[in-house]
Amino acid sequence: MERSFYYVVTWSEANALVRVLSERFIPFALVQSKQLKIPPNHIAIVFPSLPVRVYAVVRNLFGGDGRVYPAD
Repeated sequence: MERSFYYVVTWSEANALVRVLSERFIPFALVQSKQLKIPPNHIAIVFPSLPVRVYAVVRNLFGGDGRVYPAD
């Protein structure tokens, strides 16, 4: 999967978010990477480029814009 942007959330937040994203068939991946400098007890929910309407749903769900996923 292409990686375009991400959000860092706690594990407890991730459980609810993953459920909603899966129900809406929005593609995502859970990533723990030193490259992203994720704090302890947190995880990144990573997304590919999304159509504008789908991105609007994700943006609303997370309460703002995601961070750009760094290039390899």
